[in-house]
Amino acid sequence: MNGMEGGMYVFQILDSYAVSGFCLLFLIFFECIAISWAFGVNRFYDGIKDMIGYYPMRWWKFCWTITTPVICVGVFIFNLVQWTPVKYLNYEFPLWAHLFGWFTALTSMLCIPGYMIYSWMKTPGDQKMKMRLLVRIDDDIKAIRAKMQTASYTSHL
Repeated sequence: MNGMEGGMYVFQILDSYAVSGFCLLFLIFFECIAISWAFGVNRFYDGIKDMIGYYPMRWWKFCWTITTPVICVGVFIFNLVQWTPVKYLNYEFPLWAHLFGWFTALTSMLCIPGYMIYSWMKTPGDQKMKMRLLVRIDDDIKAIRAKMQTASYTSHL
């Protein structure tokens, strides 16, 4: 039984673009910003204490707020500057294959800023109100936990 032999070529394009470091760095950057700057590093720190019973070293706060986002942006820019077209063995992919690869990468990467823009546009109120509703929620860890337990209890009834 003979199969098609193009699978490895498709795999190389998807592996080099869609599941590459570009997408992961982009995701990690926005995750760090969302948790440490939007949700708040102190609330996150309190949440970790609530889960494990003690506060981790303060060094982690610095990593979540400064080090990781800066490293992610730096490596992302470095990867863009050092980018070279993908090759497999001696085969150089045509332009349309690279465009397809970038398209697959952007479909996952653009969801984050796309949804941020969509949520911002759909939320009523001025900028201060939108920031409070979308970014800086008022609840602390204990209030969030109480709401979750109440919602869980009422959904089981």
